[in-house]
Amino acid sequence: MGVVINTNISSITASRILSNNRSDLETAMERLASGKRINSANDDAAGMAVAAKMRADIRSLNQAVRNTNDAISLVNTYDGGAAEIESILIRMRELAVQAKTGTYQSDDLTNANYEYAALKSEIERIAGVTSFNRLALAQGSTGATGGTGSADTSFTFYVGSDVARTGNGITFAAKALDLNLAVSAGTLNTLTNATSAGQAISNLDDAITELAANRAQAGALVNRLEHTASNLMNVSQRLQEAVSGVEDADYAAESAALARGMVLAQAGTAMLAQANQAPQFVLTLLRS
Repeated sequence: MGVVINTNISSITASRILSNNRSDLETAMERLASGKRINSANDDAAGMAVAAKMRADIRSLNQAVRNTNDAISLVNTYDGGAAEIESILIRMRELAVQAKTGTYQSDDLTNANYEYAALKSEIERIAGVTSFNRLALAQGSTGATGGTGSADTSFTFYVGSDVARTGNGITFAAKALDLNLAVSAGTLNTLTNATSAGQAISNLDDAITELAANRAQAGALVNRLEHTASNLMNVSQRLQEAVSGVEDADYAAESAALARGMVLAQAGTAMLAQANQAPQFVLTLLRS
């Protein structure tokens, strides 16, 4: 190659390589500062698209976990009301057994019936006011007082993130808890005599049996929902691990790239300075 001064090839080459090295150095600095491998679409366009979809799923899954926990709270609220009604029914049965004995006068039966009637009214009240987030739980969808064939209050809990997938809705049919009308005789009849007390015992047994079935269904659903929440949290965790692998910076690798880039930038700057000085040897030729 001839000796020229208009085009300094060495300087151009050193400048190009220095520019590339500085770009790599700036990228390493950006990743170390942000903690992200992908800071703009040009870093990894495909990776950014995948990470965005995964982040959307993660946020939705975390909300599904909250939905599931809310569902557990709702069902537990229902079961709490049912547990209190169960306690009342057991006390009412105790009173009925007490009233059936032949050692009580009519006044004694009247006195026993005061508590019996009050407890019956409390069952109605609990069934009417038991609610979660102002949603009635225990009355049935028609507000009926209960009984075989009465409409349930149905709740569907959404426990997924992808509407294209089936099985993300879990339904809870809250059975009516006012069991005054849930027995074969029609009412938890009052304790006016030994005969009515005997009928009350039979009716109360029917009510307790039905209530136990309602509580068993609620308890089974809570156990299911707890497993649902656990699975959702596991899926969310695995997705977060995947997103981290796609977009998070590897500090060990980026630190090494930073050190390498700084050395190359310094060396490139020195070589560019030398290349810019190289044409001056032409003056030696001119002096001679």
